[in-house]
Amino acid sequence: MGSISIKQSEHVFICGMTGSGKSQLAEIYLAGANFPNVVMLDSKGQVYERRAKRQPVWRGLDEGEDFTVVERLKNLETVETQKIIYAPHFEEQDQEHYEALLKWVYQRERTTLWIDELMEVCPSAMRYPLHIKACYTRGRSKNVGVWACAQRTLDIPAIVLANTTHFFVFDLNQPQDRKKMADSTGVPEFMQKPSEVGGKYAFWYYNYKMSKPVIGKLKF
Repeated sequence: MGSISIKQSEHVFICGMTGSGKSQLAEIYLAGANFPNVVMLDSKGQVYERRAKRQPVWRGLDEGEDFTVVERLKNLETVETQKIIYAPHFEEQDQEHYEALLKWVYQRERTTLWIDELMEVCPSAMRYPLHIKACYTRGRSKNVGVWACAQRTLDIPAIVLANTTHFFVFDLNQPQDRKKMADSTGVPEFMQKPSEVGGKYAFWYYNYKMSKPVIGKLKF
């Protein structure tokens, strides 16, 4: 991971089945990234699960000093830390509020949005918020980047994959998900599970400047 340089204006797509390591990769990189602003959308309740287990909410960072957790979208404007976790109250777990978050990030500029599960925001290839298109197609001019994590790839909107610069592909159990990644990027290696090459927590890394992907591995 240390040799991979990602700009704030670049989009990142991380996919893999549950437990493969995709969320940990985003968490580790974005904890140390020298980006002026990072907002995580915690649609799966990771914050509360970790608190219940007395685990760090964001590994490597201190709550209150490095990041702030908010449950209401209206409270984003009051946060003073550079990193934010938006763990929406159940009343805000809907497409209307996800669209509002994307619009806020787009208009704020100089911000990285980490979406912990893209399918919560984009229910299908044809259903996605208006401002996700704005972030992906016009975000570079505003220094806005999106880090999107997904367990499945078959129904990911084409606009996401077409505008992504960096791909991290962990194990995907379903052949159709692997085929979607291979067909969308023109990288046949994605048809093979990375764990078969590099072991547990291995992933394929690829960007469009490369002729072929390489194997990387998370280290905890």
